Amino acid sequence: MSLRWYDPEFLLLFALIPLVLAYKFVVVGGLKRGGIRYPLAKRAIETGLSWRARLAFLPDLVRALVLSLVVLALMRPQWGIQREEIHRQGIDIMIVLDVSGSMAAEDFKPTRLAAAKAITERFITGLRDHRVGLVVFAGLSMTQCPLTMDYGVVTELLRRADMRMIKADGTAIGDGLINAVYKFKKPRGEKRDQIVILLTDGENNAGVVDPLEAAKIAADRGIRVYTIGVGSLEGAPIPIDTPHGRQFARNPDGSLYIPRIDEQLLKDMAYITKGQYFRATDNQALEKIYETIARLEKGKIDVSRTVQYAERFGWFLWPAFGLFVIELWLRGRVFARVF
Repeated sequence: MSLRWYDPEFLLLFALIPLVLAYKFVVVGGLKRGGIRYPLAKRAIETGLSWRARLAFLPDLVRALVLSLVVLALMRPQWGIQREEIHRQGIDIMIVLDVSGSMAAEDFKPTRLAAAKAITERFITGLRDHRVGLVVFAGLSMTQCPLTMDYGVVTELLRRADMRMIKADGTAIGDGLINAVYKFKKPRGEKRDQIVILLTDGENNAGVVDPLEAAKIAADRGIRVYTIGVGSLEGAPIPIDTPHGRQFARNPDGSLYIPRIDEQLLKDMAYITKGQYFRATDNQALEKIYETIARLEKGKIDVSRTVQYAERFGWFLWPAFGLFVIELWLRGRVFARVF
């Protein structure tokens, strides 16, 4: 509760109250005809007078209280309850997911893509006040979902993302990033932070946009990029379903093809945009990476405090009126003979 006085200058009137009482005691006291006045309780007790004479000061005391309360009412006391309004401003998150054939590798359970989708879905459902969108890429990039706060829609479209939806082979990291960058739009008057979470398990070998150029454009727009390299340290072969059964992708010389993550590229992209690079070697590591990003990007919380004041002079004026009535009763009935 907060108290304030709207007209504090009336505080000076308190100085007049002793003057009023002094005038009554000095000039008027003891001079009234028809009786002897005993304004001071001490003198009255010493003379052994009646209880009325001993308490003859009461009406003047009540009057002092009345005047004090009137002054307090003139000062217009106001108090009220402080209210806090918390405004949360979320961030915009574009998730860029690699759906190229190498994401079928099984060093994550059940596969890299399936694990990335499941863990990303849990990350999305744990968001609050953030807008999130989804871009997928392989040999080219496509927007799976624009920025929205409808997490149900995003997660449903995330579940539908698979390696068959983009026919072009390869890994176009630059195209995926630039597509996400151009999906950010700040509503007028908002200053939302914007980030990209890019997951890939390979190196840039397709597309038309250089990943570092895309990163520079993102940096110019104040967009941070968190890159995640997905895959075990030793790598894993890529399974392929054929009419002759399951086989694995091979190099021209017949050896197993094991895609490698271009970690330096992903680190450079994160560095340019003031983001961070992570390496996810298994499901648990990817889960912890998302938890780390969630801690780093909490959005902004603005707290505004307001006090709603209400006039409270009545709390003093009504008691003053009641005491004034009591004073009239004391002077007219109880102490009439003394005065």
